[in-house]
Formats: sequence, C-alpha cells, structure tokens
Amino acid sequence: MPVLEKTIKPIEAEYSADSVSKQKRKPKKYLIFTAVFFLVTVILNILARVKGFCDFYTDHVFGIWAETYGRLTSLFTFSVGEILVGFAVCTVIAAVILSVLLIFLHKKKRYLKFTVTYLKSFLIFLLTTALVMTLNCSIPYGCSKLDINGHIDKRYTAEELRILREYIVTQCNTLCPKMERDENHNIIKQDNVDIEIKQALSSLQDEYPRFKGYYPNPKGMFGSYFMYQAQVIGVYFPFSMEANYTKYLSSSYYPNVAAHELTHLKGYMFENEANFFSYLACSGSDNDYIKYSGYLSVLYFVDDDYKNCVDDETYSKQVQITNNVWFDNYCYDEQTIEYLITKEHAVDDKVVESFSETLTDTYLEYYNAEPNYNEVTLLLLQYYDGVLY
Repeated sequence: MPVLEKTIKPIEAEYSADSVSKQKRKPKKYLIFTAVFFLVTVILNILARVKGFCDFYTDHVFGIWAETYGRLTSLFTFSVGEILVGFAVCTVIAAVILSVLLIFLHKKKRYLKFTVTYLKSFLIFLLTTALVMTLNCSIPYGCSKLDINGHIDKRYTAEELRILREYIVTQCNTLCPKMERDENHNIIKQDNVDIEIKQALSSLQDEYPRFKGYYPNPKGMFGSYFMYQAQVIGVYFPFSMEANYTKYLSSSYYPNVAAHELTHLKGYMFENEANFFSYLACSGSDNDYIKYSGYLSVLYFVDDDYKNCVDDETYSKQVQITNNVWFDNYCYDEQTIEYLITKEHAVDDKVVESFSETLTDTYLEYYNAEPNYNEVTLLLLQYYDGVLY
C-alpha cells in the first residue's frame, strides 16, 4: 500500500499542474486574439480616412463580399439582415441583464463562469460587428466623390436646370400613359422585374466597373410597417450584403428603390450617388415600366430645385407635370396609406420616426455624410452636360 500511494500522488500532482497550466493559457490566448482583433479594426478605421486606400479597396476588394457572403444570404427568401438586427438587440439586452444580476450572484460559481463566458463572447461579437461595419460601410464611405465627365467643380445656371427639368418631365409625361394599371389606377408591378433591374445595373459596368459581378434579389422586410413608421422605404444591410425594401412600396417606385439599394452593394454609399445610378440604370432599360420608375425617382428633386431658382410666373410657363404623373410619384399608393393608418401598432408613429431620425443622424454624422438625396440634381446636370445643353 505505501508503494501504491507514492505512485498515485505524483500523478495527481502532475495532472493538477497541467490543468492549471491549460487554464492559464486560455485567458492568454483570448486576450491576444481580442487585442489583435481590436488593433486590426482600429487600423482599418484609420485607413478609412485615406481616400486612396478607400478607392482601391472599394474598386478591387469590396465586391468579394457580395460574391461570397452575399450569395450565401441570398439563398434565404427572408431578410437575413433583419434577423441579425433582432439577434443583436437580444444579445445586448442579455448582456445588460446578466451584468446586473452578477452584482447579486457573483458568489455563485456556475453563474459567474457562465456570465464571464457570455461576456467574452459578447465582446467578440461587438468586435466582429465593428469590423464588418468598417469593411462594408466605413471604407466605402471614405471614397472620393463621384466625378461625372470631369465636371465635379462646374456650376450650372437656371437655364441649364430648366432644360434638364423639361427633359425629365417630358419623359415622365410620355411614359405615364403606357403603364398597365389596376382598378384603382395604380401601376401593376411586373413579374420577374428583378431580373431586368439587375441587368440594367449590370449594363453600367463598361463605364463604371464596380457594377460587375453578382446581384442578389432585393428582399421585402417582415418589419415593413416599422419602416413605414420610420419613413424608410429601403435599406442596405452591411451585415448580410442585402438590399431590402418595405413590402408596402408602390409599384411605380419599386424598380428605382430596388436599383438604389443594389447600388449600395456596389460600394456607392452616398445617397445622391445611389440615386444617380438608380436613375441611370432604370432610364436606360428597354422596359418602359422600369424606365418610367427611373425618371420618377428624380422628378421631385429636379422640379423642386428649379422651382426654387425662379419666380412663380417663370415656373408656370414651363412644361407642366400631368396629374397622372403626380399620382404615380408617391412611394405609397392611396389604398396602402389608408390601410396602414388603421393598422394596429405597439409603438406610436412619432416615437418610431423620432428614433429613426436620431439613429440616421448619428450614423451619417459618424461617416461625415448627409442624407443628400436631392444632390442627384447636380450629378444629372454634370451627366447631361454636352448632351442636352
């Protein structure tokens, strides 16, 4: 027996020492991993301020995510990005609750171990979120502004704006009667229109190479009513490389909104640039429905800018926008609005709208950007310089 005891004790001692060694190595590996992860994210965020780097990355690297991860998320018929946002909210709430409970349950070893493990995982989740936002948002936002035909610094007159407006209005007035409509006079959305929208965007690749490659199908969101409350009709999810839209969107606006959100997936993050390329793709389509939607997408901006440049008498003498075009120029049709107004909701519209505005303002301020949808007028003036005037 004494011999046996001498044999066992050293083995136990060796096992105990090895176990302690492994436990010490695990925290060290975790700290090294998170430190490197954090450092890489910080460095990339610093580089996101360098236009040359951002241009190169967006031109040559950014498209890889749509070709790979975007293809994977496109296999799902629902919005993966929407699910991820819900998951993120739940993980944050859980982290807060567990941290608060830790104050009272810190002596419970099982709970302590579980909470520490969860919070470590949560930190990795936060770092991953920051990295994805950097790669799929921050860096593309740091790109050089779009320069159309070298006219980026040129100033335009009210007369040139008048000519542009007349062209847009005439196209809308001409295409409007050609649309197929339902009993409520609303335009009927065409079947399989997504294929033609993607083809229209792809046709831009000769002049703008970023438009090469894969396009996922735009997806309607389960939370479309929340989007209506927030006054948002489309959204690009950098976490899932998806183009999403509200299911309540009018058929007249669907092609241009789908093209707009898909444009973000090609690295054009500024709203005026996404508006411009959406217009360019849709207006160049052979499908009159898509083409009409493209002209409608810029009609308000161009018309409003011209109206603000001249007096009422001068404006009244210009080509008038027909009543039917005005009827089509809304992102929600009348019947949809009536339905949404009566729909039950858990949160007041003004609360959601205020939250959305605060979130958007914070987001754009961080990226040193603006909700500059209306600046598409300047891009159009540059594009048609030498063509219309």
